[in-house]
Amino acid sequence: METRFDISMMVKVAQMYYESGMKQEEIAKTLQISRSLISMILTEAKDAGIVEIRVRNPLHNNEVLAREFQERFKLKECLILQTAIQDSNNLRKLAAQRAVNVFKQEIEKQLGMGVASQYNIGIAWGRTCYEFVSAYKSDRPFPNVNIVPLIGGSNQNASYFQLNEIVRQFAKKIKGTPYFIHAPGITSSAEEKLLFIQSQSMQPILERWMNMDMVISGIGTLPDLNNSDRETYMGEFEIYKQYEKKGAIGDICARYFDINGEFIEDSVHDKILGISIDDLKKTNKIFCVASGSEKANSILGALRTGIIDILVIDESTANMVLKASL
Repeated sequence: METRFDISMMVKVAQMYYESGMKQEEIAKTLQISRSLISMILTEAKDAGIVEIRVRNPLHNNEVLAREFQERFKLKECLILQTAIQDSNNLRKLAAQRAVNVFKQEIEKQLGMGVASQYNIGIAWGRTCYEFVSAYKSDRPFPNVNIVPLIGGSNQNASYFQLNEIVRQFAKKIKGTPYFIHAPGITSSAEEKLLFIQSQSMQPILERWMNMDMVISGIGTLPDLNNSDRETYMGEFEIYKQYEKKGAIGDICARYFDINGEFIEDSVHDKILGISIDDLKKTNKIFCVASGSEKANSILGALRTGIIDILVIDESTANMVLKASL
């Protein structure tokens, strides 16, 4: 098509505006032409196809990439957010919000609109699960659903470490029944863990761990071991250093695995009061939500465990995971 302006001029102005982030006034001053002319050049650049503006709706699924994930990692369902957001906190909130919709569709499929028998949903600690519960808006009650914590308590103050409170809020929103663990997630010894396991208060939890219908979890990474100020669920950095030495790359429900998806079972593992690896493997559906480039290797290790059924992830991280898997 014929244009009123020189092609090279349109390209230059478009690059200054869209790529360098300059304001139209700044471009006009730099090129010594009027601001109104800059506006006209940008409009013509769009009309001529030099500039193409595309809105990426994060509510839409990248179906091609999702299908590749399903095939490569044997997933039952995968949703990949189409977003260019890079900030970890905003990305986590967006992923959690989208995961709520996926969860609602799944729970409707499982329970239908009628009265169902008892249905056990386990939930893990962490920022992602906290954001998931915070984002959840109740559409209808599920009175026969039990909400069960998947690990014991933490002595950290952050709200996303207070799993009993997360369970209470989630159960309140869906009008389900909450269960609580009145014991630490990391005990001082395997013997102390056994005492808690044998306590009467833990029996309803153990029974439901062995009969989980769905698990909702984030995918964790090892903390920055050079940053002693960072708050961690287990508190003591020596625990994470021990896992790092054994090749740990991430965790699901405080059960750590390496890059090949092999779970690490050691003396620390034996002190963790949480759902066992065997019970995780028996769970009907494990629903993981993860986002952020810093988690790419952890997500890859998690997928290689073979226990994940449903995954919600952002597009950029998904591409990094695929690249790392080759």
